[in-house]
Amino acid sequence: MGAPFDFSFVFSFFPKLASTLGITLLIVAGSLVVGMLVGFLIALPRLYRIPALRTFSQVYVSFFRGTPILIQLFLFYYGLPEILKLIGIDMSKAPVLVFVILTYGLHTGAFMSEMIRASVMAVDRGQLEAAYAVGMTGRQAFTRIVLPQALAIAVPVFSNLVIALLKDTSLAFTLGVMEMTGKAQTLGSVTQHFIESYIALALIYLVVSFTLEKVLKAAEVRLMRHELPDTPARTGFRIHKKGSYRRVVAGIGTEKGGAEL
Repeated sequence: MGAPFDFSFVFSFFPKLASTLGITLLIVAGSLVVGMLVGFLIALPRLYRIPALRTFSQVYVSFFRGTPILIQLFLFYYGLPEILKLIGIDMSKAPVLVFVILTYGLHTGAFMSEMIRASVMAVDRGQLEAAYAVGMTGRQAFTRIVLPQALAIAVPVFSNLVIALLKDTSLAFTLGVMEMTGKAQTLGSVTQHFIESYIALALIYLVVSFTLEKVLKAAEVRLMRHELPDTPARTGFRIHKKGSYRRVVAGIGTEKGGAEL
C-alpha cells in the first residue's frame, strides 16, 4: 500500500512529468515520419496491384495490426540486434530510443498504408478520367484532383492515429525509456504516492490529446472548405456529399486491432 492520498502531490508532480514530455513527443514525431514513409511504400503495391509486393504488403499490415505493440517492442529490441549480427552489423550500443521509434514507426506504417489506400480509392474515378480528357498528365491529375480530396478524407483517420500513437508511447518505459509514464512510475515508487502520480500523468495526456485534436480538426475544416455552403442552392448538394464523406471515413477500417489477409 502507498502513502495516504494527498492532492497537493498532483500539482508538485506536474513540472516533473512535463520535463519528460519532450521525449514522448519526440517518439510521436519520429514514429509519424517513419510511419508515413513506410505507409506510402506499403500502400503502393496494393493500389497498383503488383502481385508479389501486394502479398508482402498484406502480410505486413496483418502482422502489425494483429499483434500487440508491446510484443513488437520486445521483438525488435531483443531480436533485431541478433539478426543484424548475422550480417556483421552490431547494434548492441544503439540507443533504446532508436528501437522504440523504429517499432512505433513500423506499427504506425501499417495503419497509415490502409488510410492512404482507402483515401485514394475513395476519390471518384470519373474525376480522373475527366482530368485526362482535358489533357492533364497522370502526375497533374493526382496532385490537383486526387491528392486534395484524399487528404480531406484522411485527416479524421490520421487524427485518430496520432492520438492513439500518443497513448501507445506509454509502453516505451518497458524498455527503459524515461518518457512520461516511466517518470510517473519512478515518482510513485520514490514518494509512494502512486495515485497522485498517475492522476497528474492522465491530466497531461488529456491536455496534449485535446490540443492535438483541435489542431487536426482545424486542418480538417481547412481541407473541407470546398464543401461549405456559400449559396442556398448548394445546401442539398453539400449534405449529400457530407453524408458520403462520413460513410467513406467510417469504412476506411484503420481501427486499432484486427488482421486482414
